Amino acid sequence: MNREITFNVRSKECTQVGSLNTNLLVELPITIVIPEHSVCEMSVPSAEIPLSFYNVSASLQNNVFQYYTNLSALLQNITVPSGNYSVDTLMVVINSAQSHFVMTYNDTFNKFFLTTGVGVTGIVLLVDLTTYWNQIYGIYQAAVVLSPGGYLDGVCNLATVHSLQIRVGLGTGSTISTSNSNSDVIQKIPLQVNANGIIIHNSNNYIQKSYIKSGTIKSFYLNITEQNQKTIDLNACVYELTFLFRIIPDDSNISDENKNFRAERLSRRIEPPPVSSTTPVEIFTTPVEVPPPQPQVETLTEITLSDVANELLSI
Repeated sequence: MNREITFNVRSKECTQVGSLNTNLLVELPITIVIPEHSVCEMSVPSAEIPLSFYNVSASLQNNVFQYYTNLSALLQNITVPSGNYSVDTLMVVINSAQSHFVMTYNDTFNKFFLTTGVGVTGIVLLVDLTTYWNQIYGIYQAAVVLSPGGYLDGVCNLATVHSLQIRVGLGTGSTISTSNSNSDVIQKIPLQVNANGIIIHNSNNYIQKSYIKSGTIKSFYLNITEQNQKTIDLNACVYELTFLFRIIPDDSNISDENKNFRAERLSRRIEPPPVSSTTPVEIFTTPVEVPPPQPQVETLTEITLSDVANELLSI
């Protein structure tokens, strides 16, 4: 196979698993074989996903408001129909479903206020750790609202989905998190648009890379969730993803000895050899070039004409 393959996926062209199209079986038109001493690097360089999911829905497990009153030992449940809610539309649903209290909202504090109804002396609000409805209303611990009423402790949070997490069932194990449950997440996509827009993921975002060490890849399961690992309901809207497969050398096949040698060689600082008093030291002197001897030149004594004349007369 080629060392790099780009694979474009359209959700409507894959096999849906279950009731939501964010659970898919994706089949490749070819088989990717991972050679010996190699790994397959898998990433999601681009995606286009409609922001068509609701901020309150059964799939997010946040569409039920639960409470007790002094009038009954039975747990009261208000089911909010799935939809995109503001504080005003949410309060209309809650208030029209019961007569034990009236919910109002203070936009200065971003908090809900409960006013108890006739004959109600207290409302008990519990936190269910298996669901996420509490976070919408600012209920982070068990609380009691006594007559005539009071604020809920926390702020209202209708931004219920923080990011999308692309998951594949290939056992890449390249991503971990504080929840210890994200080993199959190959890409986290932040939400940068409002409802009814398109979530666009490209090279401007951080591209995660996951690695598959052996075997072949012919198909894989694709699942899109939010930060609480709840499958996103796009209300049957079609979306597109691009997967990139690259065959690269497997560095894990290099022996520990070679890895340590490479690391040591790259980090080592070369020091001059130490010199001790007991170590013989060779002294090297720079040879001095001696010029060749110059011929001796006799010095001639100055002779005058009178000297010559006197010499001749003496003969």
